[in-house]
Amino acid sequence: MLDLREALLHDGGVLDIRRLRVLKTVVDTGSVTAAAGVLSYTPSAVSQQLAVLEREAGTPLLERVGRGLRPTAAGLLLAEHAAALLERVAEAEAALAALREGRAGSLRVVAFQTAGVGLVPAVVGAFQRRSPDVRLDVTVADPPESIDAVRAGTADIALAVEPGYDLPSAEDAVLVRRHLLDDAYRVVLPRTHRLAGRRAVALEDLADDPWVMTSSCPGTCEAPMLEACAGAGFKPRVAVSAEDYFALQGYVEVGLGVALVPLLALRAVREGVVVRPVRGREPVRRVFAVTRRAIADDGAVRAFLQVAQEVATGAGVHPAALTA
Repeated sequence: MLDLREALLHDGGVLDIRRLRVLKTVVDTGSVTAAAGVLSYTPSAVSQQLAVLEREAGTPLLERVGRGLRPTAAGLLLAEHAAALLERVAEAEAALAALREGRAGSLRVVAFQTAGVGLVPAVVGAFQRRSPDVRLDVTVADPPESIDAVRAGTADIALAVEPGYDLPSAEDAVLVRRHLLDDAYRVVLPRTHRLAGRRAVALEDLADDPWVMTSSCPGTCEAPMLEACAGAGFKPRVAVSAEDYFALQGYVEVGLGVALVPLLALRAVREGVVVRPVRGREPVRRVFAVTRRAIADDGAVRAFLQVAQEVATGAGVHPAALTA
């Protein structure tokens, strides 16, 4: 791999950073032999580099004093500038390494609403503990807006779900997606409901009940629910449309209907409702992270996706007491 120092060469060859480093080391040590030892060069290689640098500079840079060398005015000037240049190069290399390893930089993340409530805070917390110097910008938007933002380069990562929206396929030339978790749905009932005492609830037993739905994410949230109800042989009769999932629980709590809610939206559960698994095949939506192929291996993107995967598969993603 090309060393950054080798890349910082003047086209005319006058200020070759490698030769300036040789000069500085000779000035610091006082001899070619000592400089060769510091640089792991041969003395002849050091002498050759100095000779080329003097030709390029057009003036002597060193003069002999006994067995040693001391810089001329030009040599001292170049050595002082070399020290500053080498310090900046070292800083640039350290900054580049931090960026490459995901310890620095910035990241723009767009998440669908329930991920922004139930998943993203845990991911962001874990990521910032691991990469505290990466600046995060997190916003909420559903596909296709979030996917379009990643494709256009105005966002780096989108958290999205299917079914409900068309996510990029494996053959997409620009975008790549990574599966994070399967977000299962649960039945939410009033505590006074006739089925509240059951350990699990069959959807067909709710065919005649009024239903509460959310208007906040009609595509991402409704599709699995409607598909599950259709599989149970009925279309839900919607009595109330709530603005978000916590408001939805409020309508269920006062007996206005029943609901199917994804686990990510059940971080907080109202006292007046019970949450039960679906008996039989449970509705599930799949949560993905989407980014551009061109940046998928960038340090901050790679680190965020790794943390998101760890959090999503860990015990902290889903609420603990869903059968209360």
